[in-house]
Amino acid sequence: EAFRLYQVGTATREAYEESVLRYLYYHNWFDGHGDCSNGAEDCANAFHAHTFWIGLAGRDLGNLRTQAEMAQIQPSSVARWVRQLEGMGSTLYSVGTFPPQAREALSSPWAEVCEFGGMAHLGFSLLSREIPGVLSRPIRCPTDLRPAELRRHSPLLLQKTQFEKWHMAFFFDIRPFVRAGAKFGILTTVFVCIVLTVASVLFSADANNLVLAPIERMILKVNTIRENPLQAIKMADAQFEVEEAKKHRERRKVESRRTVISPDDMDTRQKFAEAFRRFAGWVTSFTESKKEEALAETAVLEKTIIKLGTLLALGFGHAGVNIVSNNMSALDSAGVNAMIPGVCVDCIIGYAKIRHFSTATEVLQTKIMTFVNQVAEIVHGLATEYHGAPNKNNGDTFLIIWRVEDYDQKNLTRLSDMSILAFARILGQVHKSPLLARYRTHPGLQQRLGSRCRVDLNFGLHRGWAIEGAVGSDFKIDASYLSPNVNIAESLQAAARIYKVNLIASEPVVASCTPAVAGCCRVIDKALIRGSKAPLALHVFDLDVQNLEVEALPRVPWSVRQRFRARQLLEVKKRLKWNIELDLLGEADEIATMRQSYTVAFFQYFNMGYQNYSEGEWATARQFLQRTSLMLGFEDGPSMALVAFMERHNCRAPDKWRGVRRLAGEGT
Repeated sequence: EAFRLYQVGTATREAYEESVLRYLYYHNWFDGHGDCSNGAEDCANAFHAHTFWIGLAGRDLGNLRTQAEMAQIQPSSVARWVRQLEGMGSTLYSVGTFPPQAREALSSPWAEVCEFGGMAHLGFSLLSREIPGVLSRPIRCPTDLRPAELRRHSPLLLQKTQFEKWHMAFFFDIRPFVRAGAKFGILTTVFVCIVLTVASVLFSADANNLVLAPIERMILKVNTIRENPLQAIKMADAQFEVEEAKKHRERRKVESRRTVISPDDMDTRQKFAEAFRRFAGWVTSFTESKKEEALAETAVLEKTIIKLGTLLALGFGHAGVNIVSNNMSALDSAGVNAMIPGVCVDCIIGYAKIRHFSTATEVLQTKIMTFVNQVAEIVHGLATEYHGAPNKNNGDTFLIIWRVEDYDQKNLTRLSDMSILAFARILGQVHKSPLLARYRTHPGLQQRLGSRCRVDLNFGLHRGWAIEGAVGSDFKIDASYLSPNVNIAESLQAAARIYKVNLIASEPVVASCTPAVAGCCRVIDKALIRGSKAPLALHVFDLDVQNLEVEALPRVPWSVRQRFRARQLLEVKKRLKWNIELDLLGEADEIATMRQSYTVAFFQYFNMGYQNYSEGEWATARQFLQRTSLMLGFEDGPSMALVAFMERHNCRAPDKWRGVRRLAGEGT
């Protein structure tokens, strides 16, 4: 507008030039890219757009050159403007100063020809020269910048013909605005990424916690059970431990809420803290309750897998490990093939039987199951503690296996000791049990078995090979052991009734024991028994259960938690049994109590009697054995049995006597 007025003569050239200089200084590019001059509070750096190019634009370049000669700013006007600014002093808004290179450009001819937007532009650039420390890359034309880095301003209240003929154009450098926009764009992108990441994590957390993680845990549990079904019992204990820890935390929370300070004893700060704590606790409990509700279904599946695995382990035992693992490892079909070939194993076979079981069944009726389970808990618990594997339960009989093929001689000897001591301790615990002691006063049992009746067991131990595998059909199978050696162990248990003792072990078992345990075993006979092709020396582990006293009934009620603690304690004791420094025989107090009735003199006399019996000197043997039969203050079963056997033959050994008798038909 000032230039138009100057052209028509209504305004002076100085007025036009001052208006141009005021416009350029107000949008000072150099103050906009630095600090405000003269310490002013406000200047061009408060804006993101600064003028760097001014000129004329139009279709006809020749016409533009004519107009440019009139539009050029005189050097005297620039100098006068600079002096005027210096005389103004400090102002609220500082228009700043131009460097010498820029002041020279202000009064330079408008001769820089540029093309922009399909029109010719003729003018000058304030940034046409390099300025050390301020401008490193000169900008002669607007096209030296990217389109997004500049903005063009021109008069709008013009007719189209006038606009195309010529008009003034100002170009602003908006690179600071672009940089600020880029920064905000980057921050926005980062913020959006963070929000999306957090949202995806929160969204996927439910899927992971409620679906993926439970499925992975279930797959891990199934794979563990597939490799070793016996691990299911440990998994059940671990799950129970987690549940108990959770219950303990909940009890602690409830107790902490009950121990809240009275509001009358709180100041304002404490009341606020208590209110916030209650609110946080409510939010946490609400969140946890929702999470627990969502996890309920997967938790049911996990617990079902553990329970099924535990039932497999309890139902099949060690003998069924191969059956379960082989069938679960076969992924090509969902069918079950239980009829897999057996495995030959070297083992110590233990056979236990409850005495007078038929009578007990008739008297106890439906309570017989409770009775058997009470006995089985002792038998299985101590057998497991001494590294035995409970196998077959047939009401009154229990089959226990100690596998020895994977042990060296040192550990084999210790395992042999454990098999004998396990049965000895089982006998002691049966007679010390306060639960089983109640059956001694049962009227029905006293009427049928006498006033001195008590729960009692017989044991037989033998070492040999056995076939481990599945017995049955596609309708029902049992994981068990088949071998003549199993029959021998059963016959040894039956022989215990003949000799009126509780525990008989064969020579192969005693021979592999340590001298301490083997020294406690007394040779009582040599016999041919069912299942054995060669004569076996029979060894009795002497025990007098009358020396034991019944323990007090524990006050703690038997519960799932107590069972868990008992299993944990059992695992600890089981691991300690391999400690070579542990005296297995000395740690069992009940064994020492049951053996205290047997004296050295008794063993000496019995050994002399048995030696004469074995050599065929039955008359002499009868004298020694009759003496030992009453030497202990109670009848010695082996002495009485040998005397009875000799008396049936009029105390004269048969002509072909080799110290071996046949037990078939005598209770076996």
